[in-house]
Amino acid sequence: MTPGRTSPPWRGLILLHGCGITLLACIFFIYRPALLTLAEHKVYDSMLRALPQHAATSNPVVVDLDERSLAEFGQWPWPRYRVAQLLDKLNRLKARSVGLDILFAEADRTSLHILQQELQRDFAATLDISGLPSDLANNDRTLARVLARGPFTLGYKFLFSPDGPSAGAALLHPVSIATHSDGKTAPPSFFSATGVIANIPELAGAVSASGFLNYPADEDGVLRRVPLLIRFGNQVYPGMALATIMQAMGEKTVVLNMAHGHPQSIKLGKHHIPVDTAGNLLLAFRTGHPSSVSASDILRGTVDRSRIEGKVILVGTSATGLVDTHSTPLHKHFPGVAVHATVIDNILSDRFLSRPAWANGVELGLVVLLGMLSTFILAEAQPFFSLLIVFCGGGGLGLGSFLLLREKAIFLNPLLPVVVLFVNFAMLNLLKFWREKKEVQKRTRELVLAQQTTILSMTALAETRDNETGEHILRTQHYVRALAEHLATLPHYKKILDPPTIDMLFRSAPLHDIGKVGVADSILLNPGKLDDEDYAAIQKHTVYGYETLRKAESLLQNEQGHSFLRIAGEVAHSHHEKWDGSGYPRGLRGEEIPLAGRLMALADVYDALISPRRYKPAYSHDQAARIIKEGSGSHFDPEVVQAFLAVEDTFREISLRFADTKVIGHPSQRADKARE
Repeated sequence: MTPGRTSPPWRGLILLHGCGITLLACIFFIYRPALLTLAEHKVYDSMLRALPQHAATSNPVVVDLDERSLAEFGQWPWPRYRVAQLLDKLNRLKARSVGLDILFAEADRTSLHILQQELQRDFAATLDISGLPSDLANNDRTLARVLARGPFTLGYKFLFSPDGPSAGAALLHPVSIATHSDGKTAPPSFFSATGVIANIPELAGAVSASGFLNYPADEDGVLRRVPLLIRFGNQVYPGMALATIMQAMGEKTVVLNMAHGHPQSIKLGKHHIPVDTAGNLLLAFRTGHPSSVSASDILRGTVDRSRIEGKVILVGTSATGLVDTHSTPLHKHFPGVAVHATVIDNILSDRFLSRPAWANGVELGLVVLLGMLSTFILAEAQPFFSLLIVFCGGGGLGLGSFLLLREKAIFLNPLLPVVVLFVNFAMLNLLKFWREKKEVQKRTRELVLAQQTTILSMTALAETRDNETGEHILRTQHYVRALAEHLATLPHYKKILDPPTIDMLFRSAPLHDIGKVGVADSILLNPGKLDDEDYAAIQKHTVYGYETLRKAESLLQNEQGHSFLRIAGEVAHSHHEKWDGSGYPRGLRGEEIPLAGRLMALADVYDALISPRRYKPAYSHDQAARIIKEGSGSHFDPEVVQAFLAVEDTFREISLRFADTKVIGHPSQRADKARE
């Protein structure tokens, strides 16, 4: 199999998972869980903040009931005669139209005729106002007269709870709508109000235009879009900003362009206002707050006439404690009157952001296209190339979406298509990694099997020369592991004897006498006492074993094989070395002897002591333990002896579990005594 490419069965599994991820993303897109919506909002906010920012224009203008105005003319609410004075001055300054971000839901309690009634009721006192003009006695009447003389637009609040008050619809001003449709006759899917908090009849009847003031925020509390039209009963009503600008333009009708049963845009005079399927306008915010004039300057007559004449005016407040603020993508606290000003600014400047009705279809198509395309590519590509594809694809989508917003003012959210790319990359590469892991595990099992086969073959070869029982091999393996596992609990050996190393010690132990195959039969099979020359020759079996294993290690490319053969070589070369330096073949002393050899030395001697030979009976465990203890510091590593004493019950259990079933005689066993 070519590296990095997927075999057909695995390719099918990867493609199936990729299709499943894409299908899941489509389900998320259709049902839109709250977390996805919140994340998409954050992406939109980030893009909006990254757009080039523009300063506020001189039209519209906010007449601000600010802190200075309240300090000079008294706390809010002002008597309505003072509001009338403010509006009258705006009318005299030739404001083109004036929208009021103020709700007059109750009669003015500071009117003299109401004070007269309350004094009579509460104190039985009579306040004589008979000599005053009627307008001075009734502040609401004074305000109504001013409203009737100018281009003023009042505001009201719609309610959306089922138990809200519904009276007062007759005092509102519905908008006349001409519909331009593609043939489908479904009614527009505007928000539907259930009730209204309206102005008192005397004021509502004095104006020819009014609109709703309240704009609902998105689920996360951030205001990004506003409805321009809301349905109430059988009529459709404009927002206060739209009603104000309609009055400024002298328009009574808007044209609603429909496609596939959903609003596409609202035509107001020469302006085409893009809206979403619910009639919402995405707000294109400007840097800072709209142009404003203090109400104090208007009342004192100190304002420059050019600031007001011919402008669309909005009357509202920024005073602390009075202002209704909104959180927007660009502002933490944005006054409600500034929201109305932003709507008017967008319309007058034709500066719009839009999310067309087809945007959802395009995004869903991108999810499917990129999900499937990335699945097919990632199933075949190398990991680095896969990562490059994902980052280029995700970055390209994000950049393309931003450029589309900046250049064409159209917003397509790249979030879910990008998420599909990255999830596909993560999941499919995880699947490929799991596949490769399985392949590695399979190859590792095959390698281990090959190693075990090699060990058994080489051990069997050695046994043809020196016929010890197979149980000796098993016993010494387990003795070595028992010693190593105990030493691994000691601080000095904890890092040296980790589980993989202990396992390799266990598997390499059978090769400790592999070098016997290199000893001449005349020496190895000699039943008599060995002379010095023959004894020196038989000692060379440690060197023969080491060189054989080292040569095998040099030919092997696998790292695990290197580690195994290196340990096996140490065992074969040094298991006849003694702690005091009197061993062979190199006469190593103390810790110069590899740990593997020190462990094998004790295990080999213990097993030789408890095993019967033709020239000796088997020693008991206690006799063998005493001999080993006496050899501590001379024959054996003292720490290995201490480990033996700690686990000698385990040694006894191993010797019984793998006891010889029979003793096989061999002339060479007479030479064992000379070699031990």
